[in-house]
Amino acid sequence: MTPEEIVQKQLEAYNACDIDAFAATYTDDIQVVDGEGKVRCEGLAQLREIYGPLFRDNPNQMALITYRITAGDWVIDDETVLGRKDGNTRRAVAIYRIRDDKIAHVRLIAKG
Repeated sequence: MTPEEIVQKQLEAYNACDIDAFAATYTDDIQVVDGEGKVRCEGLAQLREIYGPLFRDNPNQMALITYRITAGDWVIDDETVLGRKDGNTRRAVAIYRIRDDKIAHVRLIAKG
């Protein structure tokens, strides 16, 4: 799979709130950092701990991609997240690094 196809598969699992399919797109040592570089999630177990409840509590959420850039092993998505139970719309830029056909690193710059 190409890096773009891997990120698209992850997006589809996110929108389906399918934690197993979502987690399957990440490496065991996945690291998610915020815009300042602070680690927000480290490892697949913690990813499941964070996103499992998020999916359970927000079954109608959906991330819409406004724009996507790909460059080698990198994919950058400009996205809007809708459908959360709090009614807030969230804007984000997600920068994915692909390694061995899985997402190995994400920098998530979010607002809202």
